This record gives sequence, C-alpha cells and structure tokens, in this order.
Amino acid sequence: MSNGRSNSAVVASMLLFSMLVFCSEMVCAKTYTVGDEHGWTYNLANWTKGKHFKIGDRVVFKYDPRKHDVVVITGNKKAYDKCITPAGTIVYNTGNDEFLLNGGVNYFISKIPGQCQAGLKLAIKTE
Repeated sequence: MSNGRSNSAVVASMLLFSMLVFCSEMVCAKTYTVGDEHGWTYNLANWTKGKHFKIGDRVVFKYDPRKHDVVVITGNKKAYDKCITPAGTIVYNTGNDEFLLNGGVNYFISKIPGQCQAGLKLAIKTE
C-alpha cells in the first residue's frame, strides 16, 4: 500500500513541476491597471519603467468615459507619434477597457481632440 501512496506523490510532484516549467501565457499572464491608482491619464511614459510586460499580459484602462477614450494603434509608431487615428480603428470608451498585449510595442492614444498631443498616450513594449 505504501508503494501506491509514493507513486501518487511522485505523479503529483511531476504534475506540479510540469505546470511550473510549461506555464502557458494565459496562466502566467499578469494584469496591469494603466496608471495604477491614477488610471488612464496624461504623461504615463514613466509608468512602464520597472515593469516587464510579456505577450499575453493584459492592460486595463480605467478612466471617466465622459472625459477620455482609448484607441489601440497596432504597430504604427508614426501614427502614435503624430497622434493620428488610422481609418477603421475602434475607439473604446467604456471607462474600463481591457486589452491583451501583442509582441513588440503596443501603442495607445486618446482620440479626443488635443488629448494625445497633450500627453494622453502610452507605448508598452513586450519582452
């Protein structure tokens, strides 16, 4: 009987080890609230410092939807730099928008006139 218990312990240990070694992106993904307690606000470039974003992590934008919105600019640094919203881009305005990070740099801006130019924009690079 003790042999059955030790086999069970070995199997359980191997499963736990496998889960740790082969951790999937979805299981290991982190969720970040953009701007922490301040939310989606101006001049967030320093907010990313010290954070290690990975593909599959989620970012949540919390804000007053009467004042702001969020636009994802996919792989278009020029549009991000110039605060241009490409045609057909979806504008999110729920006040609690969540996005999955892709590889490379993920760009987010506000489409409300003047806000992006005033610093309501964020670039998040995944590792």
